[in-house]
Parts: sequence; C-alpha cells; structure tokens
Amino acid sequence: MKSRLARLIRFALFASCFVFKTSPLLCGEVVDRVVATVGNEIITLSDVKHYQKPKSNKKVDPMDSGDPLEALIREKLLKLEMNRLEITATDEDISGSIHDVLTRNKITLDTLKAEIARKGISFESYKKDMAEEIKQMKFMGQVIFPRIKVTDEEISRKAAGNSTDEGRFRARLALLQERAPEELRKYLDEAKAKTYIDIKK
Repeated sequence: MKSRLARLIRFALFASCFVFKTSPLLCGEVVDRVVATVGNEIITLSDVKHYQKPKSNKKVDPMDSGDPLEALIREKLLKLEMNRLEITATDEDISGSIHDVLTRNKITLDTLKAEIARKGISFESYKKDMAEEIKQMKFMGQVIFPRIKVTDEEISRKAAGNSTDEGRFRARLALLQERAPEELRKYLDEAKAKTYIDIKK
C-alpha cells in the first residue's frame, strides 16, 4: 500500500511539471543561476559555460582576457554604454548593410536567406546580429576613434609617400584601427569603475 502511494505521489509531482509548471527543482531540472550583475544586466552560469570567444574583429574587440566571466562583463559594459549613449541601428542601417553584402558577394536576397538557413540560422537572427555589429561600428566611430590621437607625421609615414587625400585617409583609418583595441580597453576600464558590478561567489 505504501509503495503504491509513493508511486502515486511521484507521478503527481511529475505530472505537475507539465500541468502546473511546478518548480524545476521538483522536476529534476538543472536550475540556472546568476553569477554576476553588471548594472541592470545579468550574467548566468550557463552564459559563462557556453561562452564562445568572438572571432577576430578589428571594428570591436571585447578584450577577451581568457576569462569567460571577465569577457562577458566587458560585453555587458559595452552594451550598457551603447544604450546610455542611445547608439542604435535603424531599419535603414540594416537594409543598407544587407544590400552591401548582396552587392559584394554578387548574390540575391533569396540566395543569402538560403545560405543562412543552411547554417541553421533564421533570417531574423541574422538581422539581429547585424544590428549589433552596426551599433558597435557606430560606437567605435563616434566614441573610441575620437579619443585616439594621430599626428600628421604618423599619417605621412603610414601613407608611405601616397600624399593624396585618399591615401592619407586610408593611412589615418589604418592607424585608428590599430590603436582602437587598446583605447576600447581603457574606455571599458573607465566604465567598469563607474558601474555597479556584483560577482556572486
């Protein structure tokens, strides 16, 4: 009788997971937990476990120090700063970037969508990622690049004798891109010092 009653109780608990959405603890699921708070942003244990170091990107480098949690904190700081400065990616920005991709690769929109789908990515996710890249590029151009000092002498050396406006522009841009990662590091260090950060032990 007791064993039958125990089985009924276990069955009731199991069923409640589906019917009443009982606490995951009773359902035997692993509960995620917050490991850090950065301003109003949170980082969970699963975020840290599933963190993947971003591919090399000259436009924005989150300064991965090899510590996933620290890298995620810097990413959250960057997100907070972009929100604070109201840096956004408009529909026109996204459409323009997609048009550039189509033109550069000489493909149609349908071909692009098919290629994305083959990789298991929805077109909406693709546009969302593109929007983040656009925001980061704007952040670099509006916030980080103006902090970098480049002299005329440095530009002339970098241009290697190409004194045309185009040559000097390209030389200046190359210098800015070379120095941007270190300047971004400094900026995020400054932001970190002014932001509430709580790391759970």
